[in-house]
Amino acid sequence: MPESVIVAIALILLASVFVLFPVMMRRSAVDSTRSGTNIALFKERLQELESEREQAELDEDEFQHLKTELGRRLLEDAESTGNVKQKAVKKPVVSRVLMLLLIPLLSYSVYQQTGAKPDWEIAETLIQTRHKAAAGEATDAEVTRLLQQLSTRLEQRPEHERYLMLIGNTQMQLQNYPAARDAFQRLAIVLPNDGTVLAQYAQALYLSSNRRLTDKVLEISNRALSIDPQQSTVLGMLGIARFEQGDYQAAINHWQQLLPALGPFSPNRKMIQSGIDQAKLQLIESGVVVESTAPATSPAVNTVSLQIEVALGDSINTDDNAVVFVFARAVAGPRMPLAVARIKVSDLPAQVTLDDSMAMAPGLTLSSFEQVEIVARISRNGLANRGSGDIEGRVGPVNVASISAPLLVIIDQVLP
Repeated sequence: MPESVIVAIALILLASVFVLFPVMMRRSAVDSTRSGTNIALFKERLQELESEREQAELDEDEFQHLKTELGRRLLEDAESTGNVKQKAVKKPVVSRVLMLLLIPLLSYSVYQQTGAKPDWEIAETLIQTRHKAAAGEATDAEVTRLLQQLSTRLEQRPEHERYLMLIGNTQMQLQNYPAARDAFQRLAIVLPNDGTVLAQYAQALYLSSNRRLTDKVLEISNRALSIDPQQSTVLGMLGIARFEQGDYQAAINHWQQLLPALGPFSPNRKMIQSGIDQAKLQLIESGVVVESTAPATSPAVNTVSLQIEVALGDSINTDDNAVVFVFARAVAGPRMPLAVARIKVSDLPAQVTLDDSMAMAPGLTLSSFEQVEIVARISRNGLANRGSGDIEGRVGPVNVASISAPLLVIIDQVLP
C-alpha cells in the first residue's frame, strides 16, 4: 500500500477520535446532570414537607399524602427520562455513523482540491523511474506517466518552478525540443533574472529551431551571459553553432571564454579543448591567422622563437599548389602542435618562424617544453591530419633553449 494512503488513513482515524470523543463525553455528562437535579429537588421538597409537619402546618395524613405524591413524581420523571433515552438511542448511533462516513469523505474532497496528493504521486513516479533506470530497465511508461502528472499539476499551479524545470529537462532528454522550449519559456517568465533558466531556454529554442541561431536565440543567450558571463550552457552552444556555421574564430572565442569555468580534470574541458584545436586547424588550413584570446605574456617571461628552413627533396615531384604544414610538437608531451605555419609547395624553399604567439592552446607553447620535434608535411587532401600519401620531413629532438641557428627540414619521405 502506498505510504500516502497509510498516512491518510491514520490522520482520518485520529480526526474521528477528536470529533466523536467530546460528543460522547458531553452526552454522558448531560444525562448525569439531569438525574442528579431531579434527586436534589426531591430531597429539598421532602425537607420542606417535614418542616411543615413539625410546625403543625400539616397533619400526619396530609404529610404522608404529599410525600407519596412527591415520590410518585420522582418515579415519573425517572421513567420519562429513561423513555427519552431509549427513543434517542438510535439517533446517536446513526449520527455517529454518519459522522464517521462524512469525515473521510469531506477530508478526501478537500484534500483533492487543496492537498499535496499530486506531489506525492509525482515523487513516487520519480523514485520508480530512477530505480528502473539504475537497474537498466526501460522507463518509457514511467516517463510518460510523469509527464502527464506534471502537466496536470501545472494546470493547478502554473508557476511551480521545480515542476517547470523538471518537465523541461525531461522533454530535452526525450529530444522533444518544442515541448522543452515551451516549459523553459514559462519558467523564464517566472524567473526572468536566472541565468541558468535563460540558458536552458536558449538551448531548447536553438534545438527546436533546427539548430539555427535565430534573433530570439541570440537575444536570450545575451541576456543569460549578461547575468553570468561564464554560463557554460550558452557558451558551449554558441561555440558549437558558430563552428557548424564555419565561423571558427567565433567558436574559439566562445569556448576559450568557457574554459576557466571548467575544472582541470573535467571531461567537458577535454571536449571543449578538442573543439578549440579543431577550429584552429580549420583556420590554419584555410590560410587564416588565428587570433590569440589568451592573456598577454608577461614581459618578464622569456619567449621562444624558432627559425625553420624548409626545402623539397630532389626526388620529390608534387603539385605546386599543395599545402605544406610546418609545425613543432613536444617530444615528451601532448601530440598536438605547439605552433603551426601554413605555406604552399610553390613557396619552397622557404624560411618559417615558429614562436609562442602561435600556440594553439593556453599553456602549450614552445617555451613550455625542453625538447621539440620539427615536422614539415605536404598534405594531399589539404588537411593538417596525417594521411596516407602525404610527404614529410622531420628534425629532432632538439633542445629549445640551445637553438640559435635556423633548422633545416627536407621534405623527402612518402607516408604509407
